[in-house]
Parts: sequence; C-alpha cells; structure tokens
Amino acid sequence: METKKTILLVEDDHSFRESLRKLLEKEGLQILEAESGPEGIETLKKEKVDLVILDFYLGGMNGLQFLEKTMNPSRPPVIVLTAFGDWGIYTEVVAKGAVDCLPKPIKRHELMAVVAGALSKGAPEGENHG
Repeated sequence: METKKTILLVEDDHSFRESLRKLLEKEGLQILEAESGPEGIETLKKEKVDLVILDFYLGGMNGLQFLEKTMNPSRPPVIVLTAFGDWGIYTEVVAKGAVDCLPKPIKRHELMAVVAGALSKGAPEGENHG
C-alpha cells in the first residue's frame, strides 16, 4: 500500500489555507500547514514533505526569500501561488527552483494537474528536508 503524499501549505491567509487543505485532503493527500515562511522552513527541517505549496506574499518573508533559504538538492518541489499576475514573479521563482507559479484565484483542475505533475517528478534522491 502506497503511503499518502505529504504537502506543506505555507499560506498566511487562514481561510484560503483552510480551503486548500480541504481540497487537497479530498484528493487523499496528507497536509501540513505553516502560516509564515520561517514556520514553513522549520517544518521542512523536521518533517518529510513531498511538495510545498507556497504563497508568494507572506508576512516577513516573500516566496523568493523562502526559495533562497531552502535551496538545496533535496528540497521537495515547490509550487508558488500569487494574487498578482506579474510575469516577473513567475520567471524569478522558476529561476529559484519552483516547479510552477499559479495565479490566485486558483482553478481546482489547474491546481490538481500541477500538483499531480510535481508529485510524479518528486524530490531528488536523498532526504526531503530543507
């Protein structure tokens, strides 16, 4: 029996994070939550995570800073979410190793397609810790 994949949601908007958690749990995924970049980094250090879904604009740290602080070969794939349709953000986060950048509001089928693709690629060999 395959173990559930674990996704870390790093999102400071509680109601949006709750909605994402419910959606992903319905898909059979295990969810860890962090409401700030530093909390997300600590969770990555302690837990086995298969994928990170990261809000770009977090209080005290943005998505680029999170990606820079967690950049290493064993970091799990990261999907960045942003409410701002700035193409520059997309190119910057992908350059820092994010697998994709999706605009808010998110369409369920688009999110699940990107999540499935990222989980199928998985993290590089080795530990999944940040």
